[in-house]
Amino acid sequence: MKTFLFYDIETSGLNTAFDQILTFAAIRTDLGLKEIDRTSVVVQLRPDVVPSPGAFITHRLSPASLMKGVCEYDAALAIHRIINAPGTISLGYNTLGFDDEFLRFTFYRNLLDPYTHQYANGCFRMDILPLAVLYRLFVPLDIHWPENDGKPSMKLELISKENALVTSGRAHDAMVDVEATLALAQRLFTRGEMWDYCRTFFNKAHEPTHMGRLERRKIGLAGSFYLGIMVSLSFGAKYNYMAPVLCIGPSRVYGNQTLWLRLDAKGFPGGEAEPVDPDKIFIIRKKKGEPPIVLPPLERFWGRLSPEQQTMAHENMEILANHFSWFTELIEYHKNYTYPVVPDLDADAGLYQEGFFSSMEKNEMAGFHRAAPAGRLDSIKKMSCPRVKNLAARVLFRNFSSEMPPEALDENGGFDRESYMERVRRGGLNPIKGFRNDIRYGADQALKEIADLLADRKQFDAEQIALLEEIHQHIQAM
Repeated sequence: MKTFLFYDIETSGLNTAFDQILTFAAIRTDLGLKEIDRTSVVVQLRPDVVPSPGAFITHRLSPASLMKGVCEYDAALAIHRIINAPGTISLGYNTLGFDDEFLRFTFYRNLLDPYTHQYANGCFRMDILPLAVLYRLFVPLDIHWPENDGKPSMKLELISKENALVTSGRAHDAMVDVEATLALAQRLFTRGEMWDYCRTFFNKAHEPTHMGRLERRKIGLAGSFYLGIMVSLSFGAKYNYMAPVLCIGPSRVYGNQTLWLRLDAKGFPGGEAEPVDPDKIFIIRKKKGEPPIVLPPLERFWGRLSPEQQTMAHENMEILANHFSWFTELIEYHKNYTYPVVPDLDADAGLYQEGFFSSMEKNEMAGFHRAAPAGRLDSIKKMSCPRVKNLAARVLFRNFSSEMPPEALDENGGFDRESYMERVRRGGLNPIKGFRNDIRYGADQALKEIADLLADRKQFDAEQIALLEEIHQHIQAM
């Protein structure tokens, strides 16, 4: 049976590879959006996670209150089971822009398949945020769309307040946000044909149909290309969340990506700005069955672009037609582009660079999960796959270190916990690197941030000040 699983998470920070989920809340409904059941999971703060002060004063969770929860490993097992129930369509508000990647990294570092909820057993994903943007632009509905400082806003908190979607609880509480998202979806659902149409944008099988509705536009000697209108929150209210785009083809390296050139941008040869080298032109990489949504350039859509956008799009297409060599160089560069390899990438951040788990790795992962708690260390000793062995040792350190001698993982798992924790605290000459070649947020950085925030206490209420002081003590004790 197909069901929707509306969910939301609160986290220790914004880094999907190194921060962690603190609370997970979900409401499962039938396809008519009637509630079937609901679930909440509270997760203990891991010993190696440096809490971000900004995150904690927003969701107002405290390290002490989180101790009542389960360890991350047990939480990951539970969430993975919930979201992979056969026929589950998982969705939320901006889940494909934030929450889903947190889930993938959580599953990955806890030796669970990070992708099955996207395709296996009839499961797939949606996102209410891009649907809400489409409805706001094109569908008359009994919803008051909010503004913030005179500008349109798509913040769930403001939409909920403006329309009384939830009348109790506070924003940034995971279950409250799930209730607000479900209530918003129920409003959108009243326009059944539009709801069903929007759902097709999240199904890879419908991708050829949507591409076929776009206009084929001839661009000089370079050939014909799909012309469309991309709808994305990232374009901003100034542009009505819309931009004219040209599909320059699929990536030759990443089979699930199509490449889109924004036509209302500067930097093309012959334009007002100096011509930009093709490798400096930003290309939007769209995955099949995921936002951004691309609409055909019909007049009812094209007319919603600003006059400046329409003019620039036509001028830039003419420029492309007259600069064949530059345009073909642009196409070839981006079709063949490969993401740079990050040297010394940390094991927790290896989801994309290290690729899918092999069959042998999956067998060792399954053996680890089957092992009784007392036998998990023995299962690590028998592992031959370095990646799985490293991640498994970290699972034991983070979740079950009190159940084994301190030296056990060093000797049997090849995991030097003291060296690792020193890097977490200080970074220094041997920082922990993420998949974007970023440096992991460290304890010293967090303590300085807390001191800066507390220097102006008037901007916070008593609860937030108490949270900052508690986080300060927690970090010092790491």
